[in-house]
Amino acid sequence: MANPTPAFDVKLVQGKLVTIGYLPAGGDDGKWGGGSKRALIRFKRRAAKSLYRISQATGGPADCAGSDLFTGAVNDTVDAATITELDKWIAKKWKAPLGRFAFKDITGGKLREDVADEWTKLVTRIKGLGGTIDSPYGDTKRRPGRTSKSGASSFSFHIAGRAIDIDQALGGPPNHRYYIKKESDGTGTVWRIYCKTDKQDGAQGKQYKKGDVECWSFWGKKAYQIPEGYYIDLTAEIEASGQFERIRAQTGWESNTNKSEWWHFQWKPDKQETFGDELELVGYSEKDLKAVGYTEADLDRKPG
Repeated sequence: MANPTPAFDVKLVQGKLVTIGYLPAGGDDGKWGGGSKRALIRFKRRAAKSLYRISQATGGPADCAGSDLFTGAVNDTVDAATITELDKWIAKKWKAPLGRFAFKDITGGKLREDVADEWTKLVTRIKGLGGTIDSPYGDTKRRPGRTSKSGASSFSFHIAGRAIDIDQALGGPPNHRYYIKKESDGTGTVWRIYCKTDKQDGAQGKQYKKGDVECWSFWGKKAYQIPEGYYIDLTAEIEASGQFERIRAQTGWESNTNKSEWWHFQWKPDKQETFGDELELVGYSEKDLKAVGYTEADLDRKPG
C-alpha cells in the first residue's frame, strides 16, 4: 500500500526548511521522505532546546531569548505549531547556527572562541596563585573522524573545541608538579590534582605534610604519599567558576593509563543534546560529518 499523502503542503514546508538552512538548496522536491523528516526533527530540537541562531541577513549571531524557544513536540509531525515556528524563524530572519562559534588560537592549540577566552583568563589566574595549566597540552581542538585510539572517543568534546588536556608530563618525574588523588563521584573514579606552587616559602598555596594526601602513580601503578610542600588544589581552582569540569575515568584505567582521563577538563555550560548539534555550532554540517564516516545514529548520540 502506498504511503498516504501528508495533510500539508510538502513543498511549502520544505521551502521553509531550505530558507532556514535545515534542507539544502533544491531540497524542496515535494517528496516527504526521510531526509525531510530528519531536517524537521533537527530544526525542532534546535528551536526547542537551544538559544543559538544565525542571522540570515548578516551571517552573525542572532541568539534568541528563552521566551522564544519552541514549546511544541520535537518530532517529524507537521502541525500548526510547527508551521508557526517555521514562520517565526523566517520573520526574524533566523537560520541554523552552522558556524555560530569560530575556533581561536591559544598558546599550544585551538579552542572554541568563548572557551579559549575563558581558558586564557584561567591560565593567568592559576599562574598568579603559583600553579600552572600552561601549554604544552596533550590535546585541544581535534579534527572530526572515527578513531580507534585506546582511550580516545570519536564523539569527544575536543572535536567541538570545548575540551583541553593539561600537560601529562607534569604528573611525574622529572618535572613533577601535579600530584593526583583518586576520588569517587558516586558512580565512577575521578581525580583531584594538587599542583606544587612555584614558591615553597609559604607565600603561595597551602602547606601539606607527608601523609596528608594519598596520591596515585600512573607510572608505578601504586599509591604514594604527597611530599611535604606547598600546593594549590588545582581541580578546585579550575572548577571554581563553574565553567570547566573534570570527567570520570574510563573503565579499565587501572591497566591502561590512556583511560584514566585525569588530565581532561571540558567546558561545562550549555552542552547540546546531540553530537551533531554540538558540531553544527562550530561549522560542521551533517554532510561534512557523514563524509568522514559518521552515521546519522552517531550524530544523534550524546557528545562526549
